Amino acid sequence: MSVPEPRREDLVEVPSGRRRTVLAAAVGNYVEWYEFAVYGVVAAYISRAMFPADDPSVAMLNTWATYAVSFLARPVGGVLLARLGDRHGRQHILYVTIAMMSIATFSIALIPSYAVVGIAAPILLVCARLAQGIAAGGEFAGATAFLYEHAPAGRRARTVSYLGASTFCAIVSGSAVATLLAVALPAEMMQSWGWRVVFATALPLGLVGIYIRRRLTDTPAFHALREQAESDDHGDDHLSLWQVVRRNHRAILLYLGFGSFYSVAVYVSFTAYFAYMQVNGMPPGPALAINTVGGVVVIVGILLSGGLADRVGRRPLLIACIGALAVVTVPTFLLGATGSPALALLGALLFVVPLSVLITPAVICVAELFPVRVRVTAGAIAYNLTVVVGGFTPFMAVWLTSATGSGLAFPLLVVVLAVVALIVVLRGYREPGAAQEELDRLSPPRPTAADRASPVVRPPFRDDDERPIRP
Repeated sequence: MSVPEPRREDLVEVPSGRRRTVLAAAVGNYVEWYEFAVYGVVAAYISRAMFPADDPSVAMLNTWATYAVSFLARPVGGVLLARLGDRHGRQHILYVTIAMMSIATFSIALIPSYAVVGIAAPILLVCARLAQGIAAGGEFAGATAFLYEHAPAGRRARTVSYLGASTFCAIVSGSAVATLLAVALPAEMMQSWGWRVVFATALPLGLVGIYIRRRLTDTPAFHALREQAESDDHGDDHLSLWQVVRRNHRAILLYLGFGSFYSVAVYVSFTAYFAYMQVNGMPPGPALAINTVGGVVVIVGILLSGGLADRVGRRPLLIACIGALAVVTVPTFLLGATGSPALALLGALLFVVPLSVLITPAVICVAELFPVRVRVTAGAIAYNLTVVVGGFTPFMAVWLTSATGSGLAFPLLVVVLAVVALIVVLRGYREPGAAQEELDRLSPPRPTAADRASPVVRPPFRDDDERPIRP
């Protein structure tokens, strides 16, 4: 009996499907971090527009406190939206979060100034930031789980590394857009409406992201898990939040222990160090250039070292990079305080090079430390708790410097957090072989090199990440 020819709509091209999966996961993360990057660059304009002008220092502190408020909302968003990802699929959470984030960011551009509506201006700003925080709370853990579960064995760290790279692509491009506007527009126009443009651009970016994510298919591991749940009425596919925390509390606390330092280090690299250089006499132009160079170096470092965690493991990289950052933090800030662009750039490079290698193992742990059934919920809880710590980094930097009168107070706090993280990794972290074995068991085999050389037939029961080629 002859075998029927496969239909054209059943043929798939594997590599392009995998690229689409990476792009779809990274685009929402890009929109999220783009907003946070531009907020830091235009913070001075926001402080003058949204708060009373009586005391500029108080207005700036209020601006950074508002920045931090959204991080308090992230655990709430992580619980609400991540539950959606564990119960109904990873692709659902990715669609919802990018829509929420884009609308909330765009709304900041529409808020009238304090001079027009008074106290309503900061209240509306806080509301927009809370909405952003809720959306961001579910985005990162959902995107990480989505990429991790779609990635082939032996290339999971490499695949997830693109998510970290998209973070700094957003930071660099967001800073560049805000800087170009500040340079191109007169100061009065920038204060009047120019700073609002950077937030308005979030809407078209979000629409592009929604378009890319509109036809995502869920991960093979999630489909396999759902089939098991449907055949077992007594399965724990509907664990309560308390059960999720109770069963995974050790992994959550473990990630909180070292992830808090990772979160702080990210904000030091593109917010705290940038402000520190300017406080110590660096003109805005060179400071922005150094910030941009640092971001580019991080992107290149992530792309070059992303697969390293697949080859040597996560633990050695965590130990080496956290240790290196503990050593270089104080010298970095000392060099940034010199006012010399060359020395400040050297200080930035000392910090961002080990940070770029740390990012992939730190990000992949958001998914890898937790079982498939509760991966998004538990990962969101752990990650968002660390982001709360990182979100207060700019505020803590300003407050510690003002309270102590020492420019080294905040760098020393960062060193303490690095030492704590190093101890946690040395004593508590083990390579998560069980999670990888579970994922290998639930996921269907990936195409081999021979399969990639020619089109293959999609089995009728499989709903993988490759999209059919249309005639």
